[in-house]
Amino acid sequence: MRCVISTALAFFLCSGGCLAAQASSSPFCVVPVRNGTPTEKDHNQAWRMVSRIITLPGVPRPIIYALNRGGVWTIDEHRAFVPFVGEFPSNLLHDKIARDPETGRFVGINAFGGGVFVLDPGQTQFARLSEIPLRPYSVEFIPRFNAFVITDTTTLHLLDRTGALKPLPIVGHPALSNTFRVFDLPAFGALLIEGSLRGPALAIRYDDGQSDLVMTLAPHDFVQSVAVEDDGSLFVRTHRDTRKLRLSRAPSKPIVQGKSFVVQEDRMRVGTARIDARSIDKIVVRDDSTKGLTELRPDGPVKIALPFDPIHERIVALTEVPEYKIVLITTNASAYALQDDGAVSEIRGARETGVSPLTDKTRMIPIRKEAVFLGRNSLNLLVDTRISGQAACN
Repeated sequence: MRCVISTALAFFLCSGGCLAAQASSSPFCVVPVRNGTPTEKDHNQAWRMVSRIITLPGVPRPIIYALNRGGVWTIDEHRAFVPFVGEFPSNLLHDKIARDPETGRFVGINAFGGGVFVLDPGQTQFARLSEIPLRPYSVEFIPRFNAFVITDTTTLHLLDRTGALKPLPIVGHPALSNTFRVFDLPAFGALLIEGSLRGPALAIRYDDGQSDLVMTLAPHDFVQSVAVEDDGSLFVRTHRDTRKLRLSRAPSKPIVQGKSFVVQEDRMRVGTARIDARSIDKIVVRDDSTKGLTELRPDGPVKIALPFDPIHERIVALTEVPEYKIVLITTNASAYALQDDGAVSEIRGARETGVSPLTDKTRMIPIRKEAVFLGRNSLNLLVDTRISGQAACN
């Protein structure tokens, strides 16, 4: 009897201390961002501070568009929420950025205020190319040109790696009254141009300068994607329709598909019921009966041991963080990390900050390898001490 009492007492005394030891053993922590508390300009809601987050490869400062407070912001190397310095970026809707994958140069344009801006590796601020008097509409990098193609509503321009600009003439068909953007078709040695000719229209410009009008679109329609089929036809998917077209020239073989280098939001993969986490080689699913998690293995499902009761602490989302090789488990009260060895640990500081239901706001900041983490009502960073060191959590 005395042995039983001693065992029970030891368990009781250990329950708090052991959980604390488990938390402190986690290599991950959540640290606050200075100025990361919402203000009246944000309607006192932190999610409005991070309406859209753009990360640029090789640039240690994210581009953050706030919803209500205006301006463009960033989280600097001192972990402070501060304005993104410079004329560009400036507008959530009109800013467009493309990247030269070989040199790492970024070219940005603002379709409303005008101007062409560049940012090179090692820099944290865009600089205006003052000698370019354009009111650009879009930008794309074309690898075979080793240059950016910029539309300025009426024609195309080529911006090479020296910063020189020259026109890219379009001849051989009724001129488009506006040019909006281009899609690269390396198999045809051509650009597909989206513009207007008494309504939305598509034209093809071959690299020798010749061009043809390809098709017209319904009013207010626009192109979402293009691809070259195995039979040499061009498959065009628009917002309202799909078309299969034959161009006046045949594609070269083997067929190479075009690629866009326009920077988009680099969203992490998020699931609520299942996630295929390739970085840790696991397929994780929610168990409807226990509300817990199960790993699907070739030899059958295996229950994942959790350091919390999922019935009382509900799992909200699963997010793969490839740079950390974890699945981030967010609940209605805290956040946990599932590692490749199957261990799950509570992330230090997560219970204190809480977790926003908007789990798709997690973004990895290049170079620094710190992730933007939206708390219950605050802006924070998720840190891996295996990368940043233990002092990073202080």
